[in-house]
Amino acid sequence: MDKEVAIFKDITTLLKGLKLPPPRNPYFQIHRFEDAPDSQLNETAIFRSNTYVMALMTEGQARYKIGLRDYEMIKGSLYFLGPKHLRYYRREQRWKGYVCIFTNEFTTQNRLPNNYSEYTFYHLDASQKIQLEDKEMLHFQKLLEKLLKCFETNRMDLCWHYLQIILIEAEALHHIEHESQEEKPEALMAIRFNELLERHFYDVVTGKAEKIFSVNDFADRLFVHPNYLSNTLKKLTGETAGQIIKKRIVLEAKSLLLTTGITISQTAYSLKFNDTSYFTKFFKGAVGLTPKQYQAQNRR
Repeated sequence: MDKEVAIFKDITTLLKGLKLPPPRNPYFQIHRFEDAPDSQLNETAIFRSNTYVMALMTEGQARYKIGLRDYEMIKGSLYFLGPKHLRYYRREQRWKGYVCIFTNEFTTQNRLPNNYSEYTFYHLDASQKIQLEDKEMLHFQKLLEKLLKCFETNRMDLCWHYLQIILIEAEALHHIEHESQEEKPEALMAIRFNELLERHFYDVVTGKAEKIFSVNDFADRLFVHPNYLSNTLKKLTGETAGQIIKKRIVLEAKSLLLTTGITISQTAYSLKFNDTSYFTKFFKGAVGLTPKQYQAQNRR
């Protein structure tokens, strides 16, 4: 993983960071996983990217972390990553399939409407995976193959239309798969908390937040009592709001320590710690290593 940035600003820097060949188009890219087998990283550091991703795995296995959720991607996994999503993957079996990466500029350059952020699976609070049956996988595989052919022949106008078809059909499946669990009031509370958490920590690492929110801060913005928030999250996830916030701070620290060139003291400052020694103590208590030891053990 490239150590220069924690947030990849575009497709070019993202592919460079993932040790993949440069894109043919700066705003849209699609390729088969197996077409670049020697350049795929087996494991990434934790990072973000100002891009949208839509991928289908037809063979293989990988572990993904998207935000605070853990996913197992296997044959038939159709998954999505949006801007601001914290992400990480570890490949466990060599995979096959398709990965499509695009930005908002893809539509504006072609004078076409941009509505990517409206799709549920790109929301910060949504599940980012749909598990397809074999027949469904074959259907999406055919659509992605047509999209790839359009890209290879530089028919970018058709690429936009095929992409929209895939996203619209995926949205319908996503709604069917996840609608029942999202209707429960407690689940809705957890969803709202997760979305607020994602947005807040994006503001933290980009310097837009003055502090890291406490449990009370999150509860105030969700218009609930702090105890209700923590008890609800504990019931659904096994962790209290405070534990989830702490876990997220650790994830952000790991991302900054491994994917940027800033110092440990700058990392502490970025995460709103006023004292580097306290940050070191906090990090060691959670990880079992000091920030310096963690860097030394995980640098590639």
